[in-house]
Amino acid sequence: MPELPEVECLTRSVASAISGLKCVDIDFYRDAIRDPIPKDKLRDILVGQKIERVYRRSKYLLMETAAGIGVIHLGMTGNLLGFESKDPTIKHTHVVFTFGKGRKSLSFHYVDPRRFGRISALFPDEIDEHEWFRDLGPEPLETVRLSEHLFKASRKKSSPVKSFLMDPNVVVGVGNIYACESLFLAGINPLRKALDLSQSEYGLVASAIKKTLKKAIAAGGTTFRDFKNSDGSAGYFVVDLNVYDRSKKPCLKCGNPVNMERISGRSTFFCPFCQT
Repeated sequence: MPELPEVECLTRSVASAISGLKCVDIDFYRDAIRDPIPKDKLRDILVGQKIERVYRRSKYLLMETAAGIGVIHLGMTGNLLGFESKDPTIKHTHVVFTFGKGRKSLSFHYVDPRRFGRISALFPDEIDEHEWFRDLGPEPLETVRLSEHLFKASRKKSSPVKSFLMDPNVVVGVGNIYACESLFLAGINPLRKALDLSQSEYGLVASAIKKTLKKAIAAGGTTFRDFKNSDGSAGYFVVDLNVYDRSKKPCLKCGNPVNMERISGRSTFFCPFCQT
């Protein structure tokens, strides 16, 4: 599934293309993806309206107009790809958003083979209490005192620290890849209980999360199978991963084999010698 850096890269790409433009049409080729698409409400909010802002909240891409917010979640295999034509050319194209200025237009095609993504629409006063957003934790890159927040939130958490960091109610956007990489950078074993880490250790974790996410965003995201930016190009941070998907390979720091264990059903990669 695309994680925070992938969605952030996509959001910035879409924002640079359509901010200030008017949405001139939406074509639907399905009534539902993971959930029913509120087609009439989405049209009311976007069509005929100028796109005032495109931004990300957690792993959701949001297109804001004066009338409300269009919401897109990529799910596991979703892509939002830009084309000059609104005519679908890729299999599993479910929705096409067209934006225009003068005689020129640009269409973004929502393509999702497995249909685990979501598309919805919210009026301006609905987002804070909507079920997708109301319980989300803070954004890691925008939270100045992230270490303090993590330390306080962890005091009664006996779950492994990796599972704790991946809980979107604690902090958003730290998915499996970046949790593994951040804990390696911080030198923290992912199997340790969240409540056992000291405040200074959470300082290391918070710094590592921010550094890892910023590096991934700068590199364009991390691609294994499905993710592409809005122009179809793949992210390439994958070449810089330290432990993720490196089971039994030498640790890049100490040379000992990288371990893989299942934590909360997710493959977790770490160096038992460098991470204590």
